[in-house]
Amino acid sequence: MAKKGKSGDTSKTIEGKASENKQKKKTNPLEFIQQVRGEGAKVTWTSRNETMVSTVMVLIMVAIMALFFFLVDQVARFGICNILPINCVA
Repeated sequence: MAKKGKSGDTSKTIEGKASENKQKKKTNPLEFIQQVRGEGAKVTWTSRNETMVSTVMVLIMVAIMALFFFLVDQVARFGICNILPINCVA
């Protein structure tokens, strides 16, 4: 069936099941591996330098976040131990 869109729109929308139009082709394992290698060759890989810089930046960010959460935890611990009547032994 075709649906009409806006006035003047001549594009048609075709309704139906996708499986009616597609036929799956069987691929043998050797052909599959060749296709995988071909797709892998198309990928733009990062250089060693870019990978090292990214790794260092991640480690620095992890250290900063660890310090931040440690400080927040200590402030919360100090506040809770002074407000609530509990024994805070660390």
